[in-house]
Amino acid sequence: MGVYDYHHDSGKSDRPNLLHQNEQESESVNPYKAYVEVVADFSPDGKMVPMRIVWEDGRKYDIDRVLRIDRRASLKAGGAGIRYVCRVMGKQVELYYEENGLWFVTRRTPLYSGGRAGEMT
Repeated sequence: MGVYDYHHDSGKSDRPNLLHQNEQESESVNPYKAYVEVVADFSPDGKMVPMRIVWEDGRKYDIDRVLRIDRRASLKAGGAGIRYVCRVMGKQVELYYEENGLWFVTRRTPLYSGGRAGEMT
């Protein structure tokens, strides 16, 4: 099985402007949507499994277990893709992989509300 960090290939992001642009768009469109970096593992048959979430401020969260994988839309944050229902530090987190190759989670509180931006649902 191989591991691949989507945004830090050899220590350099292959799409820094696109990621930053999407973060700005997500804040103006829906402040509950937070783009994150994800380290994923790939099985020999090509199945992608997320292993770690790197939050906006650099904090790293290991994914304890992937509970469910399905194609869904995020009603709270907007956007759609493959939803990974994961257990992170004992809590259930919905992680989405969009067709544009970016990952996002929903914030517990919107970025502009004065809440901590580093809190996942």
